[in-house]
Amino acid sequence: MAVAPTSPSPSPPPSPPAAAPPVAALPTLPAPAAPPPAPAARPQASQQAAALPPGGGLPPRDRPLRISFGDQSADLPDQAKTVLNQLAQRLKDNETPRIQLVAFAAGTAETASQARRLSLSRALAVRTYLIDQGVRGNRMDVRALGNKVEDGGPADRVDIIVADR
Repeated sequence: MAVAPTSPSPSPPPSPPAAAPPVAALPTLPAPAAPPPAPAARPQASQQAAALPPGGGLPPRDRPLRISFGDQSADLPDQAKTVLNQLAQRLKDNETPRIQLVAFAAGTAETASQARRLSLSRALAVRTYLIDQGVRGNRMDVRALGNKVEDGGPADRVDIIVADR
């Protein structure tokens, strides 16, 4: 039995679009309220400024010059550059003292290796800056202690200790 081919039936013509219902006027919304004021920013460690003793001297060994860094950052804070410029000038004026750069970084026992690398990067950033200011590199010793902060001070810092030798 043969089936005669059928032609597809033409699709019905598209119906004209329905007219949109009339739109009522929308009520006016009140202006959005101003965002709440931001809480007062507390100073970050990188915003603390160290200071050299007055009178052109170097800091005593028992009171190291402290450079604070931001969390997980080895970038030298701008506030520290002013103090390091003064220190560099005093070290150039007196060629006898050497300095130790003792660096720390926050961390846990699991991240001790990372904290030590970060503390080394911080110490080297201070050292490089002082060299750029004219202090001889052989007058500086670097110690990267990572998260071994035992003196109760902040973890994210470099202490500059002046030592006569």
